[in-house]
Amino acid sequence: MYNPDKDGYGRVIAVVGLQYGSEGKGAIVSYLSPCASVGIRTGAPNAGHTIYYKGRKFVMRQIPCVWINPYAKLVIGRGALINLDILLKELRSVSQFSRIKDRLFIDHNAHVITNEHVRAEQNTDLAVRIGSTSATSGEGIGVAAADKILRKSSCVQARDVDQLKKYCADTVDMINSYVERDEIVILEGTQGYGISIDFGTFPYVTSRNVTATALATDAGLSMNRFNVQVIGVARVFPIRVAGNSGPFDKDSDEITWNDVTKIAQSDVPIVEKTSVTKKVRRVATFSREGFQEACQVNRPDEIAITFADYLDWSIHEKEKTTGPIEDFLDTVDKYSEGAEVTLVQTGPQTTVDFDWHRRTRLRQMRCW
Repeated sequence: MYNPDKDGYGRVIAVVGLQYGSEGKGAIVSYLSPCASVGIRTGAPNAGHTIYYKGRKFVMRQIPCVWINPYAKLVIGRGALINLDILLKELRSVSQFSRIKDRLFIDHNAHVITNEHVRAEQNTDLAVRIGSTSATSGEGIGVAAADKILRKSSCVQARDVDQLKKYCADTVDMINSYVERDEIVILEGTQGYGISIDFGTFPYVTSRNVTATALATDAGLSMNRFNVQVIGVARVFPIRVAGNSGPFDKDSDEITWNDVTKIAQSDVPIVEKTSVTKKVRRVATFSREGFQEACQVNRPDEIAITFADYLDWSIHEKEKTTGPIEDFLDTVDKYSEGAEVTLVQTGPQTTVDFDWHRRTRLRQMRCW
């Protein structure tokens, strides 16, 4: 874990979701990206991370959000599942704004979702079951994960795909080498703790554990060997995907987006849709119990609170907090297992940083 006596604030920064996904991890990674030498993403393309760059919105499903730092290396790690079409589309889109192709490294052992996986998923009830907890279904992600676990000979790895061979590398050795040189590496978590296969509300879960340690393992990093900074990300109102996607925590009440709009005292309706399927999300009140359990398992060093403007729309995209937000932060402090709130997002493009001086010093050390 993070050693506060060490220079900087950790050679590995793991950004993890503490609820049911869509916590705004992409925005937090985007904010931290100037510090990074390497950005790593594993997971699968069922998670869309929304970021803004030069006034344009991007929804990243494969390439790490750290790409907005033009000097950072970009790694799709060994534990990833790759949809070739989505990845190539992202490459084309992002390459219009930043040099990408010579910065991208894909682990040669990462697995690839094939057309056979897609067809198999669409022809069974698996797509329905996946759709109960994920923003996407029928894309072959579940079947590809199952085939990997079953060690089927039909599985395809990145090294086997002609379009990916030029990006292939031993990313485990690469990542560890960067960390050993005291470079800053950001692990970009996907989905959220609340839908972890072992810790979530089974069967309304994803196909893997979504924790800080699992994230490091998927990338090939040790949580014990290196100085690791865990940043846990939580929304003021947690969400789940549309439909029969499972219960919220026991101390959490499901509400409507009209309720959120009234609480925020917004003069425009507040409503969220999934970044991939565009279906209206379910929303609920903040769960103290669920948040505390997520902090117990992930042991964050810092907390990032997102969508704070849903408590007071007057601060939307402003670098300030008000009474309702500060009262909420006081509640969070009581259940965070000692982690302090250091980042508060007041809009998709604005983050209040209570540790601005330390992060600025780190950026000055790391930016070229």
